[in-house]
Amino acid sequence: MMRWLGLPARPWLTPEQYAAFLEDRAPLRSRMLRAAVLCVLIFYLTCFLFDLWLLGDVTVLSATLRFGLVLPIAIGLLIYIAGNHPIEKKEIAAILVALFANVCWCVILVSSESPGVLTYFYAAASFQMAITIAAASPFRPAMRASIFTFCLNYSAIWFLQGATPSYVVQHLAVYMPTLIMTLLVSYQLEVEALTSHRQMQENEALKRELSRQNKDLARLSVTDPLTRLANRRGTEMELMRLMTDMPDKARSVVLLVADVDHFKAYNDAYGHGAGDDCLKRVARAMRRSLPIEAHLARHGGEEFLAILSGADSELAPTLAEGLRRAVRQLGVAHGFTGDRNCYVTISVGAVCGTIQTEGDFERLMDKADRALYAAKADGRNTWRVNIDDEAERVVA
Repeated sequence: MMRWLGLPARPWLTPEQYAAFLEDRAPLRSRMLRAAVLCVLIFYLTCFLFDLWLLGDVTVLSATLRFGLVLPIAIGLLIYIAGNHPIEKKEIAAILVALFANVCWCVILVSSESPGVLTYFYAAASFQMAITIAAASPFRPAMRASIFTFCLNYSAIWFLQGATPSYVVQHLAVYMPTLIMTLLVSYQLEVEALTSHRQMQENEALKRELSRQNKDLARLSVTDPLTRLANRRGTEMELMRLMTDMPDKARSVVLLVADVDHFKAYNDAYGHGAGDDCLKRVARAMRRSLPIEAHLARHGGEEFLAILSGADSELAPTLAEGLRRAVRQLGVAHGFTGDRNCYVTISVGAVCGTIQTEGDFERLMDKADRALYAAKADGRNTWRVNIDDEAERVVA
């Protein structure tokens, strides 16, 4: 970060970012402001004892201004700060009250003819600290208020009893370092707060990006990159979801295994690019033919797996025929089948049962594979449903 006169540069924020910064810090700033106002008020009222000691001729005026004017206004300020108001307005109100208290203090000292007034006026630096540090306001409002306080105090100093140019110079020698140092502290505090906020926002943005990437990675880990269907890992997660979250639906499941007929011959004849495109078209066709709640996955190579939970066993033939018909209607030419089918087709093995354990799934898969092999043996472009070792089939 670039530095100016050894100071860190103020971080640049967009209006939206700065508004978020103010909103995030509002609760903390309200608590700090309330504590600061209370501490400064106690100190300001305690200074009445110095008025009694050094300025005995204006004690009535001091009591009237401190307790009759400043105290009620400060109490109102504390009530205002405790209310549901924008923090910027609370800080402005605190600065205005501090400036008013400074005016009252100057009136007290200007009205006194005590020789101790010149010594007492060095306490003007305390108002400077209250404006720039205790109020905990942003740097620019604090700087404007400090300039106003400076002009006020050095307008009043000429009306003090016994004030001379030499005294004013001596006073400046004390006041100016306080002015400069408190403004530097105010600036530094704001820079640190802005830097911390921006770093926090960047960290949050990084966390969101990492979360998004993790979700993408998790999705990719269960997705087949070619067909965009679930892969074997995706199927395992679906089975886990069924067994743990949907036990009722897992009691009645239709499982279908589909295999593209003569796919090796298609790949060899038309090339792997055409084979990949064929698999993608087959996958889209089967996805459209199944209910939206059905799980469809690429089980490996040219083999696909579909699971529909909570389904009646009578639905299995309809689902199997729907898959077969959807692929056949694509009309993808295949002149190397070696049989009467001249288009890309699939054979389907289906089974009905329950999936409440991993063993249940393995048993269903075994029965579905046997049904698929039977469909292949029947000439392909067919389906067979295996129900309790009894077979039902159709040949297109």
